[in-house]
Amino acid sequence: MNSRTAIVVTGGSSGLGAAAAQRFAASGHTVHVFDLHPGDSAADTGETDGRVVFHQTDVRSDDSVRAAFTAVEQAGEELRGIVHCAGIAAFGPHNPGQLLHGEDHSPLDNLGTVENVLDTNLLGTFRIVRHGASLMARNGRHPAEENGFIVLTSSGAAFDGKAGQSAYVASKAAIIGMTLPLAREFSAIGVRVVTIAPGLFNTPILDDTPKIERHVPYPARVGDPDEFARLALHIAENHYINADVIRIDGGTRGEFRSASPFIR
Repeated sequence: MNSRTAIVVTGGSSGLGAAAAQRFAASGHTVHVFDLHPGDSAADTGETDGRVVFHQTDVRSDDSVRAAFTAVEQAGEELRGIVHCAGIAAFGPHNPGQLLHGEDHSPLDNLGTVENVLDTNLLGTFRIVRHGASLMARNGRHPAEENGFIVLTSSGAAFDGKAGQSAYVASKAAIIGMTLPLAREFSAIGVRVVTIAPGLFNTPILDDTPKIERHVPYPARVGDPDEFARLALHIAENHYINADVIRIDGGTRGEFRSASPFIR
C-alpha cells in the first residue's frame, strides 16, 4: 500500500482496536480511528510518526458513520482496509444480561440494554461495512486486483456463550453469520471479509466482566491485544484469506476445565 492509502480502525481508542491501530500505523499505514473518545492509539508517538487520525464517531448513528468515512475520503487517501473492533459487552455485575429475575423469574426491566447491545454491535457493524465497502468500491482498481479488506470482530462467546450473555452472544454470532454472504457480495468489488473471534483478552471489556474461573489450555493466560492486532495485519497482507472466521483464544472452549484455574 502506498502512502496515500488509509486503514480505518473502529473502536481504536482502547483495547483490541487501539492495538490494531498502533500495529497498522507502525507498519507504515495511515490509520483513521473511529471512536467516541480519543485514546492511546491517537497519540503521536515515534513508532506511528503521526500516522493516526482520530474521528469522533458513534457507530449507533448512520449519519456519524457516514461523516467519518466522508472525512477519510476528503483527506485524499484511498481506503484499503477496515478493522472493525467497536463494540460493547453490557453484561456483568453492574449491568446484568439475564432476562429474568433470579427469585420470582419475572422479566427484568433491561430491554434497553439488549437493544443497545444489538444496535452497537450488530447494526453498528452493518453501518460501518456498508459505508466502508462503498468507499472502497470507488478505488477504481482493475477487477483482478484487490480493492481492500474488512476484518470484523466476533467473540469466542458466539460459540460458547454463558448465562446472562444472550444479547452479547446474539450480536457476535450474527457477525459470524454475515461473514460469508458479505464476502460473496463484495467479491464483485474486490473486497475480502474475514472475522476474528477472540477469546479472553486483556482489555477494558474483560475488566468489566464477572471474575469467574477462566480456563485457557495453553498458554494459560489472557491474550495480549497485540496478538489480535498481528493477526489482523496478517489477514490484511494475506490476500487468499477470505470469507472465514478465525478463533484466537489459546484453545479455550466452553466446558474446558484445566487442572488448576489460572485466574478467578
